[in-house]
Order: sequence, then C-alpha cells, then structure tokens
Amino acid sequence: MKNSKTLTNLRNTLNGKIYIYLKNEEISRKFLLDAESEGFCFGQIKPSQSSLPDIVALEKDKQLSHVGIIGHIAFGCKSYNNNIHRVDYQRYINGDNDYFI
Repeated sequence: MKNSKTLTNLRNTLNGKIYIYLKNEEISRKFLLDAESEGFCFGQIKPSQSSLPDIVALEKDKQLSHVGIIGHIAFGCKSYNNNIHRVDYQRYINGDNDYFI
C-alpha cells in the first residue's frame, strides 16, 4: 500500500496556509528529502540545496517557502482563523492522527 502521508496529500487535503513544523535537524533533513522526492522546490532551488529550516510553508504548485520572522509570529499565534494549519511533520509521517499543533 502506498504511503498516504505525503506532502502532496497534505496540500490537497487542507485549504489555506499550511505551516510545517520541523522539530529538529533529523526531521528537517527527512522533510527536505521527502519534499524533493515529491518534486517540491523553494522557487527553483531543490530542497536538498536548502539550509535546514524549522518551519516551512507548504504552498500550491509544489512550492515551499522559508518562513521569516512574520511567518514565525503567524505560526505561533493562536488564531481562530481556520485557514491556518500548523502541522508537526514528525507526528504526521509517524501516522499520528493528531498531527496538528
């Protein structure tokens, strides 16, 4: 059975802004490898050529965005906005049903 815990499935399932939380260097490296294998990029830059992020925005059209200070603030805000999703990547790929932060 094919793994359904892909970034593509996540992007296709959720509407709105998706922030991916990467707990540590190991998870960050795993995320970058997974993203690259699915064809995601930071603009024209392959994920394997990127620095290790702690939070990444998962955009449409197989694009990723590094998250700056404003994005970190948005990630940390406990908003009532249902269009912002905060995903713990480690919990997501481990199959935890409660992978939202």
